[in-house]
Amino acid sequence: MSNTLRMPITTATRKGISAVVAESETQRIVLTNHGRPVAIVDSAERMDDLERSIREASLAVLESAAELVHQRSQKFSLDEICSKLGLDAAAIRKRSAEAHRIR
Repeated sequence: MSNTLRMPITTATRKGISAVVAESETQRIVLTNHGRPVAIVDSAERMDDLERSIREASLAVLESAAELVHQRSQKFSLDEICSKLGLDAAAIRKRSAEAHRIR
């Protein structure tokens, strides 16, 4: 996420919870301990939006999977499946090619 601030816990402690929460209204804050992420402070609105997006994506995948099961005698191309799931077929092909090059 481009609008994320990493903040050591010691800095957050000095600022106080009110200041950290106020700052989380404009950007997600990742609290760190010795550079390691340990907690996230984020606005309730962004968390609700994220949860809604995940729920909608999950439902879309389930609906598409159910549709494919009912039509399982048919074969689908990658483009058709990606279209049904709202995915970018070119991006998937690229990731697949990159994954095979790494092996």
